[in-house]
Amino acid sequence: MAAINESMPLLPPPAKSGITVNAKTALPVHIGTVGGYVGSAVVSVWLSSQAGLLDRFLTAFFTGFGSIDRNQMLASTALLYAFTTYVFTSANSIVGVALGSAGYHHDEPRHAKLFLTGLPYRLTASHQNLLEVFPIFALVAGLTAAQGPSSSLYHQGVTLLALHVFCKTIIFVPAYVKGLGVTRSAAHFIAIGALLGSLYQMTFSAQ
Repeated sequence: MAAINESMPLLPPPAKSGITVNAKTALPVHIGTVGGYVGSAVVSVWLSSQAGLLDRFLTAFFTGFGSIDRNQMLASTALLYAFTTYVFTSANSIVGVALGSAGYHHDEPRHAKLFLTGLPYRLTASHQNLLEVFPIFALVAGLTAAQGPSSSLYHQGVTLLALHVFCKTIIFVPAYVKGLGVTRSAAHFIAIGALLGSLYQMTFSAQ
């Protein structure tokens, strides 16, 4: 195998394309993005507070449609999320790098990621996104568990965590890989909103 020339990029960078901002539009875009996350948090909290279809669906899904107890639902969400983050999308990332024109170099497996485009890039980027988000999920999951099953916040917290994991693993990752940008972004906003909403509830709600 030929040695990698570290002074040169393995692939030329892609031409700049997509949405751009300038000095006048940067602030509105920033405010709109923040507003989207806040709005997603409000919607997520409202949905989780309703003992309706969403709660029943998430409970059924994460208990294996009754194969495990509802009290194990927090653990099952963590299991699915950890498996997807550190096993499934990790394998996707390896395949993505190997699909790139520079191939996969075992001694320097991340060297070729920077200039991937198309499907190879999306395979690696979806994995990177989960790596970035998983720590805040773990934080919220730990705080939720600390509330105890008898707490009024525990059930809603688990539902919000389940909503987060469902959005990130079942919707976000496939949408990212398939290049469905609107679906991917919507799933990400709702997932992050669920975590923010859970933290808000634990901070300001009475037991």
